[in-house]
Amino acid sequence: LSRVGRMVCSPIAPPGGDGFREDAQVSRVPSWVRGIAQRNKLHRQISHTASATAAANSGESPVPSSNPGGDLYKSLLMRLSHADPIERCLATTLLAEVAPRGDRRALTALLGISGHGNATSPSGPPRGVRDADHGVQVAAIDAAGTVAEKTGDERTTTVLLTLLKQRDWQLRTAAARALARVTDGRDDPRILSYLCELLEGSEWHSRVTAAELLSTFLRGIGEEDIERVAGALRGALADTDWAVRKSAVKALGKCVSSHQETLPAVLGMVCDSDWRVRKAALEVIPSAYRQGLEEELRAAVMSRLEDAEVGGNVRVYDERSRCDSDVRTAATLCLVGLAGHRQGWVVSALEEVMGCDGTQGAVRERVEEALRTCREE
Repeated sequence: LSRVGRMVCSPIAPPGGDGFREDAQVSRVPSWVRGIAQRNKLHRQISHTASATAAANSGESPVPSSNPGGDLYKSLLMRLSHADPIERCLATTLLAEVAPRGDRRALTALLGISGHGNATSPSGPPRGVRDADHGVQVAAIDAAGTVAEKTGDERTTTVLLTLLKQRDWQLRTAAARALARVTDGRDDPRILSYLCELLEGSEWHSRVTAAELLSTFLRGIGEEDIERVAGALRGALADTDWAVRKSAVKALGKCVSSHQETLPAVLGMVCDSDWRVRKAALEVIPSAYRQGLEEELRAAVMSRLEDAEVGGNVRVYDERSRCDSDVRTAATLCLVGLAGHRQGWVVSALEEVMGCDGTQGAVRERVEEALRTCREE
């Protein structure tokens, strides 16, 4: 029992003020309880600082504060090097709420780099995104994305790009999410070149991340870059991993409006060996529809209304009935999405689907609504 107590209690009590005694031998409070108390305390300080600022701006006399915003900001920076990972994680998360957007000092601490402009040179003890604790790393990546949001900060961008190669999927996902916030879809040739190169890498998880992230930049890039990105994504459709092909299909669906050659490529993936890729292709077809490919489109969608094929990459938990049902449902909803383009074969197909006993529930309601709209027009 004594061993359990040592395992769940924080060996170092946080500085006073959280309502607990500082003597670790007397006050054996679980670290998670300390974490909640400390977070509540810091949130109260943040709220008090915000209200004092608002009062000052309105000309009212603010309530005297024993811990102004500047002291809280410095305290959070110091806690990034605290011995307790819970304290470091809390400080990291709260720093994103306190630090001004684009704050260089906060970003230097969160990224764990030199403050002299070199984003590739670690500085000081491991902290922030270089922290030894996984939870702190993820929190620091998210916090960096928040502080540098829409600033296009070069140091933050450089660090986040290197994190996209991490084997840990949580770190990659957090880095991709943060990078999208920092760049805000800006046309950055360096980022596009890096992602296109990553899309051809040897690690499947990096290729998936690259394809997903490329889709966030498609609306803000020029015609020349669209051609390069679309070409890289079409190449990824032949990837040996189903997850990469699925991500590439979904990304291509967003650039069809600017690049006509991508629709035939998407239609071809409706017959992919893996049901998840087939389903993804059917889901993007309605928004990617263009005139001139009606026959190919009809053949692709109609072939999946009776989907009974299971690909070679199916995992244990992907049962045959579920796979087939998901693809057939996606094909039906694809027809619903295409109904607005006033194609006669779409209406006929929807009427045929209505006669099937397998069309039930919300899917049947959407089919009925689509047919009703078509007949009214």
